[in-house]
Amino acid sequence: MCSTESSSSAVVKIGAIEPANPFFLAPMAGLTDWPYRCLAIEHGCALAVTEMASATALAHCGKQTLKMLYSVREIEKILCVQLFGKDPGAFALAAKVAVEHAGADIIDLNFGCPARKVISSGHGGALLKDPQLCQRLVSAVSGAVDAPVTVKLRPGFSRQDGPIALDLAPKLVEAGAAAITLHPRYVTDRFGGQADWSLIEALAETVSVPVIGSGDITDPKEAVFRLKTSGVKAVMIGRASRGRPWIFKQCLDELRTGSHQSESLEERLRTAVRHARLLEEQIGPKAVFRLRSILIWYTLGLPGAAALRAKICREESIDNQLSLLSRTIEDMRKIEG
Repeated sequence: MCSTESSSSAVVKIGAIEPANPFFLAPMAGLTDWPYRCLAIEHGCALAVTEMASATALAHCGKQTLKMLYSVREIEKILCVQLFGKDPGAFALAAKVAVEHAGADIIDLNFGCPARKVISSGHGGALLKDPQLCQRLVSAVSGAVDAPVTVKLRPGFSRQDGPIALDLAPKLVEAGAAAITLHPRYVTDRFGGQADWSLIEALAETVSVPVIGSGDITDPKEAVFRLKTSGVKAVMIGRASRGRPWIFKQCLDELRTGSHQSESLEERLRTAVRHARLLEEQIGPKAVFRLRSILIWYTLGLPGAAALRAKICREESIDNQLSLLSRTIEDMRKIEG
């Protein structure tokens, strides 16, 4: 396992919380469960945000939603729980449950998710249509718990609305937000086009709390460049970490030394196996079905990757899935050797 300790003092402080370095894992629905967060942390990630949990369900202590907050605190030193919803009362109760029952250290509010199902319910990015409600939600949560409250935003709902986040963010800080994360695509853009980091730079000059940048961070050099040039205190890496949890260690090396090494084939296989076993430990036999998509991430660049993926997706045994991946990596090792 890689060390998660920073060689320098923390560069970002969220309330009283001081992550060890400025490289965070972005929340991703259906992805950033405990096994995923664990791997990121073991490879150098300083803060990993949970999948977004329904504030309404968590307020009622829903069992399935509580499971989403599972964590091993010896590994996950900072538990950051993301909530979505639109009712201030439910948000306040959910935050209390997250802090008191799960031990959450930070409560993150989702005001930016572009998923159509979320938007159609008036949650996530749809909240940007009602800035006053956004303020009430932050105020409700910050008044309900002692843990710092953070907010993840997009610039606005649509390009026609313009970057309302630049006016909204200071009001969210007044309402109690201890940090702001901005993904600089409009909600209606979803993940299309390029992330406009000039909006993040503008936000960093606008608010008094730490700004965290998110969007199109695909490699360590890009992460360090954005960290050094955009005024942010930390960067979030999301989709680029799929099957590449070592990207966080690479970012740390890039920041400290100006270079980083590519992962070895051995590390790729070792990490894939650990991912599989962590998932199996958490959800049991059902893990084989989840792994059909997860193990595909680790096949990138391998010879015969398309055929390998098809075989993995047909397997109903975790051991057989891992054996297929292992044999392919061993064949590649022989070719390289």
